[in-house]
Amino acid sequence: MSESGSSAVSIVIGVILILLAFAALFFGVMFAGLPWGGSIGYPLILIGLIMLLGGGLLIYNAQKKAPAPSAAPAALPPARPVSEYSSTVAIPSAPAVTRVAVQPAPGTRVALAYLEAPNGRLIVSSVDQPFYRNDFAGIVPAGLLDTISQSRPQFIIRFRGGRFYIEDPGSTNGTLLNGRQIRGMGMQELRDGDIISPAGVINLVFRTAGS
Repeated sequence: MSESGSSAVSIVIGVILILLAFAALFFGVMFAGLPWGGSIGYPLILIGLIMLLGGGLLIYNAQKKAPAPSAAPAALPPARPVSEYSSTVAIPSAPAVTRVAVQPAPGTRVALAYLEAPNGRLIVSSVDQPFYRNDFAGIVPAGLLDTISQSRPQFIIRFRGGRFYIEDPGSTNGTLLNGRQIRGMGMQELRDGDIISPAGVINLVFRTAGS
């Protein structure tokens, strides 16, 4: 029998003993009041007291041994779907890069290349730039300036597909590229450091803007 079951039986027996004790005491007191009942009444009172004491002890011990009722476990909240716990973290997108085209101030010439002379520099600022006699004023000695073409370009420097070219469309005295005559020969590719000699009177060193 389990401990809880034995405790219940002890309590029941204790209650019965207490009831019998009250009955014994009742009849003992009743008989003790009679002239002839003392021999019966006093023993019943004693037995009643003993049974009352025994029943009380049984009930006390049974209650002491009885296990305390365990507390009911706290009810857990119902499980929530995983989707309720999931959250979307917003990742900030990289700010758009705004490209601002810087326009040169009016009248400003953006150099693509240069023609360096011993006493100056000519700027190539367009993809098709012709050079006439007036462009060489102060570069070519005054006594030789008349040898440079004026009615038509002495030469034209062109920029095509990331490369530079030079063309002499038919100047009066021709143009030399690294000592070679190029008049009327169409576009000739230019490389950094090439020597251009208009009419053969001055040497100009071709330089790209990044050199």
